[in-house]
Amino acid sequence: MLFYSGDDAEAKARVGALIDQLGFFGIDLGSLALGSRLTQFPGGPLPALNLVKL
Repeated sequence: MLFYSGDDAEAKARVGALIDQLGFFGIDLGSLALGSRLTQFPGGPLPALNLVKL
């Protein structure tokens, strides 16, 4: 699982397609302003999640 964000819709579409081609599951977090708040450490909600399935 890979998170990505950006302000350029075409660039995000290309990154999303690349993530899929590499066999990962991509999650679009929206704009840079929103995505950075979700992934920042400490304080963001995403770094504390264990998203690995064993």
